[in-house]
Amino acid sequence: MKRAFDGEGLSPEERVSGAKHKARRWLGQHFLIDHSVLIDAVRSADVTKEDVILEIGPGTGNLTAELLRTGCKVIAVEKDRNLAKTLRETLGKEYGEDELEIIEEDFMKWKDLDTKFVGLIDGGERRAKVVANIPYNITTDILKRLLPMGDTFEDLVFMFQEEVARRLATEERGEKMIENANEVKKKKKSNSDFRAMSVRTAYYSESRYIRPVAKDCFDPPPNVESCLIGFKPKREEHLLKINGTEKQFFTFVQSCFAQKRKMLKNNLRATCDAETIDLALEILGRGDKVRPQELFMEDYVELFNFVREERKVEIEEKDDEDDDEDDDDDDD
Repeated sequence: MKRAFDGEGLSPEERVSGAKHKARRWLGQHFLIDHSVLIDAVRSADVTKEDVILEIGPGTGNLTAELLRTGCKVIAVEKDRNLAKTLRETLGKEYGEDELEIIEEDFMKWKDLDTKFVGLIDGGERRAKVVANIPYNITTDILKRLLPMGDTFEDLVFMFQEEVARRLATEERGEKMIENANEVKKKKKSNSDFRAMSVRTAYYSESRYIRPVAKDCFDPPPNVESCLIGFKPKREEHLLKINGTEKQFFTFVQSCFAQKRKMLKNNLRATCDAETIDLALEILGRGDKVRPQELFMEDYVELFNFVREERKVEIEEKDDEDDDEDDDDDDD
């Protein structure tokens, strides 16, 4: 039976200390010890006793404990053998397997993700949620895996590096931005934080910035500033229609950002002929000097659909590449 939180029990610091585990920085282990941040993460996902929660990298169990106090079911995927063992001996014994399931796996290699939640969610309005303090070195990989799963997960709340979060939750790029598209395009200025991963995030979800998190909220403190960020994945039926596969679309977007400080038309030369580029830019109505970071996600869908359908250009599917590197070259 679940125990209601009574203000007693282990503090976050005591839980970390009691684990007797030296954080492994190469695994991105920075344990969250600020109770207010734990509460805000759970509240932001609006976790209730009816929910099924996926937690990636539970570590010493501080966030896990806060989640369990709501009465929800937690499926915690932990790569570190020692931490998984400690969780089983502490929270696992306290709550039982029906309430806390601990899976000792590398999340990025976990093959049961697609099938694990079948039967745990009803397939209707109710979907599972993800709340996690994830290693910063795999945030992009985790998003690429989870964002397309909008039919399974209705909300994702993560701890992110502040700088990365700014790229993904900058300004709204949804319906409000395109209601008066022409006026927006006149006022739109270059957004240096907007990049290929931003397009992917906007295509699959609605993102929100929740709160900043200081370095001293962790043990050991990371070298970067952090924040809580949330994503509301879209169901498949609500995704914008594209004339091709999603992998082709994001390969195309990646090529548009190949050198993001260059004009878009120069990056498009690797995919399109000059006539196609001129017609595409004319359709967008953004001028021939527009740069990749000045477009909206909807613009990229429109651009891709034109290139694919009207001009019959084949887009070769390529494996995803990191898009965090900047190109310092400017157009003459």
